[in-house]
Amino acid sequence: MSSIFCRWSGSRLRFLFYLLLLTLAIATVSCSFGPNSGSNTQTTPTPAGPVNTSKPSGLIQAQGANLVDGTGHPVVLRGADLESPFIYIKGWNQGKRPTDLPINQIFTTMAHDWNMNLTRIPISPWIYNQDTATYMSQLDQYVQTANAAGLYVVLDMHDDAKAGSPYGSNATLPKAEDVTFWKAIAAHYKDNPMVMFDVYNEPKAPNWQTWLHGGGTVDGAHIVGFQDLVDAIRSVGAKQVIVVEPGSAGGKGAGTGTDPNAVAEEGGWSTIGTNTINDPNIMYSLHVYQGIVAPAQVLDAKWGPILNHYPIFYGEWALLPNGSGKSGIAHCAGIAPGQADNIVNNFLNYMASRNASWSAWQFAPHTLVQDYRTFTPTSLDTQWTCGDQQANVGMGALIKHYLTGGH
Repeated sequence: MSSIFCRWSGSRLRFLFYLLLLTLAIATVSCSFGPNSGSNTQTTPTPAGPVNTSKPSGLIQAQGANLVDGTGHPVVLRGADLESPFIYIKGWNQGKRPTDLPINQIFTTMAHDWNMNLTRIPISPWIYNQDTATYMSQLDQYVQTANAAGLYVVLDMHDDAKAGSPYGSNATLPKAEDVTFWKAIAAHYKDNPMVMFDVYNEPKAPNWQTWLHGGGTVDGAHIVGFQDLVDAIRSVGAKQVIVVEPGSAGGKGAGTGTDPNAVAEEGGWSTIGTNTINDPNIMYSLHVYQGIVAPAQVLDAKWGPILNHYPIFYGEWALLPNGSGKSGIAHCAGIAPGQADNIVNNFLNYMASRNASWSAWQFAPHTLVQDYRTFTPTSLDTQWTCGDQQANVGMGALIKHYLTGGH
C-alpha cells in the first residue's frame, strides 16, 4: 500500500512540475508579442536580409537577381558618389586636380565610420584623351586609396559638354570615341576585382534600339549602343560587373513617358522588352531624385521586367534640398521639411526590400557631410527652403544611422 502511494505521489508531483513549466512558457510568449513589445515600436529603418551588406571580398558577379562576392555570398553594395575635377574640363584646365580633395580621409570615413562598401567615381573620356598620363595617375590614386579602405569602385563615364565633349549638349549618348576609351580603361583595371564600370551616365537615346545598338550621327558624332560599350570592355578580358542606365530611352515618369515634369535621368526600364544587354554580368541602374517620394508600386513599375531577374542599382539618389538650377528645385519641390526624414527612411526600406545596391549623392559638403574637416553628417531636421543652394542640409545623418545600426 505504501509503495503504491509513493509511486502515485511521485507521478503527481512530476505532473504539477510540468504544468508549472508550461504555464511559464505561455506567459513568456504572450509578453514577447504584447502591445508594448520592441517589435511593434520600431520606427527607423534597419539593414535588411541575410546578405552581406558590409565587407564583401573578391570579384563580384551577377547571379540571377543578386550579386555574389568572391566567396559566393550574396552581397548588397551601398555607398556614395564622389564628384571631382575628373569630369569638369574647365576646372581641370584651370589646374584643379581630383587629389586636391583629402581622399584618404574621405574614403576611410566612408568605409570605417559609415560602414559603406562602395564609391562611384564619375570620369570623363575627353579629359583622359587630353592628358592621359596625369589623368590615369590621379585615377589610380583614387582607386587604390578607396580599395585600401575597403571600398569597391564604380567608374562612371560622363560624356557631355561639361566633361569636354566637342559635340556639345545634343549628342549626350554613346559615341565611337567611348568604345576606344572603355577598351583602355577596362584593360588597365581588368585585374582589379574591386572595380566596376558604369558605361554611360544619363544617356539621351531616343529609343531602345538606338540605346542598344546605336546608329546614325548627331552633330557629327557617330552613335554607338550600350551593347558596343559592353563588348568593348569584354574584348580586353575584363570580367567585372558592368552597370547600364536607361536615361531617356525608357521615357519619363514611371517608365511611361506620361509625366511632363519628370527628368530624363529618371526614365525607367518598363518598356525595354527584349532590348536587354547580351552579357551575363550586367547590373541595371536607375537614378532617382524627385521620384524618391513615389510609393513602392510606382518604383517597381520603373524597373519593369528587370526587377527580380537582374541585379539592380540606384547609382544616384537623394532628397536634395539644395540642388542647383531648375532640376535642383524640382528635386525637392512640394516636400515639407517635416516630411523629409520619413521619405528618406521609406526609400531606404524600399531598396532593402528589393535587394537593391545603391550609391547616394554625394559624399561632399553640403550634401551628405557638412565639411571635410569633421565629416559631421548633414541633417534634414531643420527649417530648410527648397532650392536654397547655400543651405548646409542633407540626408547624411539618416544614411549614417542606417548603415551603422545607430552606433
